[in-house]
Amino acid sequence: MPKTVSSLELTLSSRPSQQTLTDWLYAELRGSILEGRLRPGTRLPASRDFARQHSLSRGTVVVVFERLLAEGYLSSRVGSGTWVSHRGAAGARARSEPQAPPAYVRRVISAYARPKAYEDWVGTKGRRPFQMRDPALDEFPTKLWGQMVARRARTFKSWLQTEDDGRGYRPLREAVAHYLGSSRGVRCGADQVMIVSGVQQALDLLARLLLRRDDPVWVEDPAYVGATMAFSNAGAKVVPVPVDEQGLSVSAGVKRCARPRGMYLTPAHQFPLGMTMSLERRMEVLKFAARVGAFVIEDDYDSEYRFEGRPVPALQSLDRSSSVILVGSFSKLLFQSLRLGYVVLPLPLVDYFLAFRLQTDFRSVSLDQAVLCDFIEGGHLGRHLRRMRELYAGRLAALLEGGRRHLTGLLEISNVQAGLYTVGFLKNGMTSREAEAAAAAHGIEAIALDRYTLKSPDPKGVLLGFAAFDEATIREGLGRLAAALSRRNARAS
Repeated sequence: MPKTVSSLELTLSSRPSQQTLTDWLYAELRGSILEGRLRPGTRLPASRDFARQHSLSRGTVVVVFERLLAEGYLSSRVGSGTWVSHRGAAGARARSEPQAPPAYVRRVISAYARPKAYEDWVGTKGRRPFQMRDPALDEFPTKLWGQMVARRARTFKSWLQTEDDGRGYRPLREAVAHYLGSSRGVRCGADQVMIVSGVQQALDLLARLLLRRDDPVWVEDPAYVGATMAFSNAGAKVVPVPVDEQGLSVSAGVKRCARPRGMYLTPAHQFPLGMTMSLERRMEVLKFAARVGAFVIEDDYDSEYRFEGRPVPALQSLDRSSSVILVGSFSKLLFQSLRLGYVVLPLPLVDYFLAFRLQTDFRSVSLDQAVLCDFIEGGHLGRHLRRMRELYAGRLAALLEGGRRHLTGLLEISNVQAGLYTVGFLKNGMTSREAEAAAAAHGIEAIALDRYTLKSPDPKGVLLGFAAFDEATIREGLGRLAAALSRRNARAS
């Protein structure tokens, strides 16, 4: 005979206040069946007895039993009572037994390849030297930002009911256009500015709009992995082009692909090596792009943080053939969770980008956009950047001085006076991955340079972020890094 359940662990106090008794009891019984707490063949008490046991009305119990009967979770026969059906319990087995992936998942798995930079990389939890993810969050004016958020939240109609044509909050676009014009020499109007969630969304949209399958696109080697992902996902052919001390080598690019559809560059602060593209090389890039009809995506990811002289004018400021598309983000300037960036488009491309963007994103205006607009227009962005340049310059100086003290013969740290990170080139015979692993074993995050190479050999170096760490933490971290990198020398002796 089927076993009759004498009691269930049903606690009325666990019912959410907004949930009806009927819905709550249904969810409890259905969950007990699917999770195997009520096994197939288990007989339930008569509705009257069940109601009395759990202090419920019989009407509520009858309604729930009838629903579970209709859905196949319970079975019933006159004179035999009600029990858990074998069909209803099959869901529990389906949930508990491992299953082979369905055909569409197997198809994805067969073609999926993790990007090289992340193929075996697992981001560390917590903050430890010398992570590159964050700026100096402790120095951000959080109280001021919170006041601005609260004010905009109280007056939500001031931004929520503004006209939204897909470009973003117009006052923010005007503020960005003015800011870029004054700080980077960018020539644009507000209608050329599109607000996006960040550089990665910008690259994804541009890749799918501008490239067709197998179109060749030049990419710096080594390169920002997000760009190679965006172009590869669009079906384009990524053409690695080596860089030298002046930036991307046009002559080397021509040898590998004479007529690319486009180019991706980080001219103000090459990622990850850090050099600034020379004026001569910039003019060569623009002349070549105009001649072959190629677009140029200029990624301006952290060029505001330049510690000697003013920030370098954008490549876009030199463009006279509408070749350059400028992309940038505020997350590195302010804080990572602020997912706001921009695209500055040549006028002939604006309507097409907008129409393409509206296929995936109907409304783009947000509270964050209104708050950022206030932050820029109030002069707070300019003051914050000036203060951070001074702070980061001091932290970079501490890193360089500590490197000379602790890492001589092990790692030569680049003296590039810009950005939130720098590169160190290994002098101890280790490969990039060996150094990364040794540093991790000593509680240090130093990302291997060869994670970003495409065709070039291992540059034998690591990336060191300094922006998020005070000088004492930097010095202590360098001591641990020196101990890690000394392992090769210890083994050799």
